[in-house]
Amino acid sequence: MAEPRVLSSAFLSDKGSNGAASEQLAVVLLNWTLPELTPALWARAKLRVCADGGANRLFDELPRMLPGVEAAAVRAQYLPTIIKGDLDSIRLDVRAFYQAAGVPIVDLSDDQDSTDLQKCIEYVRRQAEEQSLRLCDLTLVALGALGGRLDHTLSNLSTLHAHPDLNLVLLGDGNLSRLAPAGRCVIRPDRRLEGPTCGLVPCTGPAVATSSGLRWNLDRTAMHFGGLVSTSNIIEADEVAVESDAHLVWTTKLRGGGGGGTHSDGEEPRAASGAAP
Repeated sequence: MAEPRVLSSAFLSDKGSNGAASEQLAVVLLNWTLPELTPALWARAKLRVCADGGANRLFDELPRMLPGVEAAAVRAQYLPTIIKGDLDSIRLDVRAFYQAAGVPIVDLSDDQDSTDLQKCIEYVRRQAEEQSLRLCDLTLVALGALGGRLDHTLSNLSTLHAHPDLNLVLLGDGNLSRLAPAGRCVIRPDRRLEGPTCGLVPCTGPAVATSSGLRWNLDRTAMHFGGLVSTSNIIEADEVAVESDAHLVWTTKLRGGGGGGTHSDGEEPRAASGAAP
């Protein structure tokens, strides 16, 4: 039997060796409110990519996250590896600043069949291959990927399913989402920063799943949109084991440095929605 896929959230707080940039982390900044964890993740990342208007967020929000440092010094220090996308959102002043700083800016407006996030993921894949980084060891974190326009959020969740081999994590508005691929996986949340609220949701069709480590575990439970799905569940162990015949989206609430989402969701925790009372 194949070993289960391990999905670890150690990247949320792992400082790496001697505080150096980790070769196992890449970040993509999208055009939505960035989590407070952004400076720490940025400092440890090997690849730092801005997707179009994500450059505006980097330019505007990083100085506010680091109020003890002059804004000009923050912007000079936090330079992306590259800016990519159709470039319909990046402001002229922001584009001029990063061009003057020597940051490559790539216009991919001729490709309207893929999103800016998808374009950036393909760039990370190519760079990982060129730098001999194993994709199975690389965590790619999309910052500002949840919240705002619902169609953007749905598109980003779709992108999770398009790259099941990639350890892709979506962060935004106080939430973390990642793919729990079909088969067996072991999820290791950072319980200092995540939860206790969590969910396992089938987004692409029916799924039958079994879990352990949750308050309300699944036991060969059939789930589908329009019926029963596991939401507002509670993490109760350092490892959550999941076995499913289809891909699931694993989602947790972020606390503290997750940014946003600090309000109560107003719901009592439960194992599933859509089930009969």
